[in-house]
Amino acid sequence: MEKGLELLVAGMGGVFLFLSLMVLIMYLASMVLKKFEKPEAAIESGTGGNEQLAMIAAAIAVVKNHTQG
Repeated sequence: MEKGLELLVAGMGGVFLFLSLMVLIMYLASMVLKKFEKPEAAIESGTGGNEQLAMIAAAIAVVKNHTQG
């Protein structure tokens, strides 16, 4: 019975350590990638935002039409 408890604690501890490390690495990667991100104003050109909104609206309409009928 004691070996089973030791295995349980070791296994759960290993999983907790792995998940904690993964969260830390993802957080650090996010911080690094934010430094290379372009500002949103530079991405959108004068009327580019309107075209993008029109494409999103069209996609929503297609999905609504597909799910309703």
